[in-house]
Amino acid sequence: MDFEDYLKEMAEFETERLKLRKLTYVDLDDVYEFCSNPKVAHPMTWEVNTSREITNDFLKVVITGYEDGESGEWAIEWKETGKVIGVAAFIEWSNNHKCIEIGYFLSENFWGRGIVTEALQELIRYGFNELNSNRIEGRCDTDNIGSQKVMRKLGMEYEGTLRKNEFIKGEFRDTQVYSILSS
Repeated sequence: MDFEDYLKEMAEFETERLKLRKLTYVDLDDVYEFCSNPKVAHPMTWEVNTSREITNDFLKVVITGYEDGESGEWAIEWKETGKVIGVAAFIEWSNNHKCIEIGYFLSENFWGRGIVTEALQELIRYGFNELNSNRIEGRCDTDNIGSQKVMRKLGMEYEGTLRKNEFIKGEFRDTQVYSILSS
């Protein structure tokens, strides 16, 4: 089965504190709350969401993409309140090379609590055990210390820095690459 077929089914996961599930339009206010925060948007390729309409457009792309196996985004739901506090994702994947790139963004109110590590552990397990991936990688800006720590906690190894490889928000930025192998 191809990766896209697995995404059409979109497995859900539950951890001690989190539920990982499909995003829905009901999540609009929660997602807008953290996507409108400049600190959350700064290291990302997307701009600060200045209106709910922008966030709704993002949700529309993701939700319609679920049907075609083109969306790999999971809502990170805080089980205690049912509130969506972030998004974890398979950003890119290759059926031929058995490689997945993971990513995430999280509400500033939940930074530093191990939430992303908890969520991504589930996705990494899924990527290796169910999708038979050989390699899972993550990338972040060189100044994104939090993401570097998350990737190291996940057991990923630093592979190197791509110099000025992305043009984000009017400037070329360096990107660090981390990975973990099935072996």
